[in-house]
Amino acid sequence: MSMEANEVKGRTCHFVMVHGATLGGWCWYKVADLLLKAGHTVSSIDMASGGIDPTNADQVSSLQQYNQPLTDFFIARPSQDKVIMVGHSAGGFNLSFTMERFPDKIAATVFVTAFMPLSGTTLSDMISEVSSIVGNFGDSTFYYENGKENTATSFRFGSQFTRHSLSQNSPSWDLMLLDSLEKKFPLCEEPILYTAKNYGSIRRIYVVAKEDKLFVEAFQRKMSAENPQQMVYEIEGSDHTVVFSKPLRLAEVLIGIANICL
Repeated sequence: MSMEANEVKGRTCHFVMVHGATLGGWCWYKVADLLLKAGHTVSSIDMASGGIDPTNADQVSSLQQYNQPLTDFFIARPSQDKVIMVGHSAGGFNLSFTMERFPDKIAATVFVTAFMPLSGTTLSDMISEVSSIVGNFGDSTFYYENGKENTATSFRFGSQFTRHSLSQNSPSWDLMLLDSLEKKFPLCEEPILYTAKNYGSIRRIYVVAKEDKLFVEAFQRKMSAENPQQMVYEIEGSDHTVVFSKPLRLAEVLIGIANICL
């Protein structure tokens, strides 16, 4: 279905976009533009240390601290005005954390080739699982603010790893933008905790990126099977950074989800 057809048939809603590791709200610029043109409202929020947020990534020690900008957003919203949350990559942790705390303010959550952690899982657990599949992160860098005898405090993707294993299908101009705006990502050791009453009450949707070399399809399917959703969509030809490689198709999927969930 074309964007024009969706613009005619679509129901307007408020999308809240959550970026993945090392990025910021800016990364949604293509998808946000398409959603806005279709009549929707979009909020693209910088997590602590992401985008233009000034927080030092190496000093972010908890999921609550990392998620604080999103928490502040939901505290300020009335319960009757429900949103659709969309999270990419590591943003799946933010979605899960927020779902547990604000179930009455969320109509649905969309995990776009994102971590879908089980309760009790840490970010390090998920990164270790990805590492066991991809082998290593190439020229990416782990930072040890507290010394190398302790666990890493932040992470940043390397330029070559990004070009060959993260965003291999994305336009070169987006890679240049990513190189300029990428920041260190905090590695919090706090486990995500949630309940069936709150987290489990919200409709969950997973979007599979078919040519993702970081979260390979088998890993996405595994998370999806362990934490069942109401719907699963596939995006053909997409690398891990769906927001750059397949923004039109992702926008179409999101508009379709709004028609079903609101």
